[in-house]
Amino acid sequence: MTEQQFNVLANLLGYTAAEQAATHRIIIGGKTGDAVATQHADRLRQIDASIREAYVVHSPMEFRITVGHRDTHRMPGALKIKVGDIVRLIGHSTERWIPVRVTALPNTAADYYSGVITEQLVKLSKFQVGNGVRFSEDQVFIEAPRAASRRRRSN
Repeated sequence: MTEQQFNVLANLLGYTAAEQAATHRIIIGGKTGDAVATQHADRLRQIDASIREAYVVHSPMEFRITVGHRDTHRMPGALKIKVGDIVRLIGHSTERWIPVRVTALPNTAADYYSGVITEQLVKLSKFQVGNGVRFSEDQVFIEAPRAASRRRRSN
C-alpha cells in the first residue's frame, strides 16, 4: 500500500489524526502498536483488499496463454480448478508468474475464472496483492513434464 492509498483510506474511514498516525506506524512503518491501533490497521487492510478485489481487475488479455491445442502434455480443459485453489498466471508485462486464489468459476464455457492475487513477486509491478483478475484455464501455468534423458544406460 502506498502512502497516498493509506491517506485516502484513513480519511474515508474517518480516522482521527492520532488514529491515523498510530495506524501509519503499523502499516507503512512496519512497527507494532497497541490493540486499538492494530484493530484500525487490520480494518484498513481489510477494506483495502475489498476495494482492490472489486475495482482493480486485470483482464485476461494481460496474461500469457500457456497451453494450446497442439500441446500434448496438457490439453485445454484438462485442469480441474476449484474455488480456493491457488493457480499461477504469467503476466505479459513482467514475464513472471503471479499466484492467484480462485474466487469464482465460469458460469458458461465461454466465461472466465475470477481470482485475487495473493503475493506480489515483482517489486513495483502493477499486479499487486489483493487485485482481482479474470483468466481462462488455458492461461494457468503448470510446470511442463520433463523430457526423458537421451543417455542410454549400459547394462
